Amino acid sequence: MPRRLATPFALLAASLALSGCFGPRYARETYYENRDVTVTLRARTDKKVVYDHPAQVSAVRMSHILASLDVRFGDQEKKNARSPVVPLEAIYPLGELVSGALAKATPEQEVVVSAQVRERKLKIFTEKTLTQFVVFMRNDQLVFQIAHVNFEVSKNPHDRIPEPKPGEEYQDFKVLRSKSIVPIGRQTVAVDWRDPDFRKADSIRIGRGGRLKRRTVLMEETVEEAPEDAPGVTEDTVDLGALTPEALRALADLEEQRQRGEIDEAGYMARRREILESGAR
Repeated sequence: MPRRLATPFALLAASLALSGCFGPRYARETYYENRDVTVTLRARTDKKVVYDHPAQVSAVRMSHILASLDVRFGDQEKKNARSPVVPLEAIYPLGELVSGALAKATPEQEVVVSAQVRERKLKIFTEKTLTQFVVFMRNDQLVFQIAHVNFEVSKNPHDRIPEPKPGEEYQDFKVLRSKSIVPIGRQTVAVDWRDPDFRKADSIRIGRGGRLKRRTVLMEETVEEAPEDAPGVTEDTVDLGALTPEALRALADLEEQRQRGEIDEAGYMARRREILESGAR
């Protein structure tokens, strides 16, 4: 089922942020736009954030990375289900656009992607769902901040879709770990894009008539959520895009230590807070 925002207030708050009433200000440059897809190069104007841009990642490799991004919604926890971030039919078109946008981006610009997919229901109604994320390159790692996944778009033309902002959550999901994809927040991952596995599509296959089909690659995913009353800074209060390369790598290394059982939960949380509190530029 398509996912909706929890309350109208969330849309209102995000709309106010977009209009500049609060939150960071941005300078934007449109890289690509049509009826359903918008790719924007976005730069912060209130502080300097430097990425490893322009970045060269082939369109095919980028498509295979997008095909490997999965999330789990809150109501899927008991079923241990996975949902793809990018709809199957959009993987290769978006891979080409993201690849081109990163190659054009300046060191201050991140890439913001909004893509709507139209689906016929009962051969009468057309339903639109939204995929939306921010991506940038830092310390030779691709960082994806996922904002919307399979989000049902309102048919009211006056309802504005919020632009994804660092630290904001618009839907209840967490991004999942897989090979060379390491969560560094509930909805943010660092990707080792040079992994040779991304040269081929492990997550999709060709069916009869040349149609693409999704193939679920099962991975163990045991990332626990931080306690709600945990003190200090968390990923929800820190702009991960403003962390230093060293801090991002430290978060990824710490997550791997946790997955291997080399650090207990208390030590993990304490070390994570230290990195987040000291790693901002």
